[in-house]
Amino acid sequence: MDYNKNKNYFENKKLMLYGSGALLVLGLVLWFGPFWGPDNHYVMYILSVLSIVLGGVIFAITLGKRSNDKKIDEQIEEAFRHFDEETDEKFDLYERQLSFVTPAFFEGYKYSENSMLRRDRSGVYRTDTYVKNRVCFTEGSVVFASREISLIKDETIDKSEEVPYRDIDRATLEDAETDYGKVKIRYENVRVKLKDGRELVFQAQASQSIDQMVEDINHLVEKKS
Repeated sequence: MDYNKNKNYFENKKLMLYGSGALLVLGLVLWFGPFWGPDNHYVMYILSVLSIVLGGVIFAITLGKRSNDKKIDEQIEEAFRHFDEETDEKFDLYERQLSFVTPAFFEGYKYSENSMLRRDRSGVYRTDTYVKNRVCFTEGSVVFASREISLIKDETIDKSEEVPYRDIDRATLEDAETDYGKVKIRYENVRVKLKDGRELVFQAQASQSIDQMVEDINHLVEKKS
């Protein structure tokens, strides 16, 4: 993962791009404009070609120093390529999952006050942190598998753990948002309150599957406790 290029992607500084674009436009105007004459033919040729070439070089260098939407997607896919397999092995889920309760899978960019934000070409607001979550149910416990990666530095946080039903108080959903100034991102927080006072919190986009997951947790907690 190229963290420097990713950071440049999120910083989204456009001064060099605008400068290179201006040079390209200037070169084309000089080339096709009514500025040529017998006395300045050579000078105009040099100026127009130099402007076009220099603008193109700066544009190429600027784009080469930053990631793009496709590259970010590829890096995320690679970072989580073995997540499900590793979760199955770590918690021995191959034979332990309940067949009558559907596991939940949800993932996305994590929104927080300190995260970098950029809107991509399709209108999605991306941040420098991506999280993938998986919630599985066994006979005596819930497995909360969660992995968080940074796209701008070498940092991975694994918050996966197995929690017995008897140790869970209740799971709830709450509306939440992160304010980035002109942009406010809304989502839901899944909160799982444990009897020891701890709380597991996961960001998610509102959906029927998330509602069902919370309902399943509470139903099994009540049934198994």
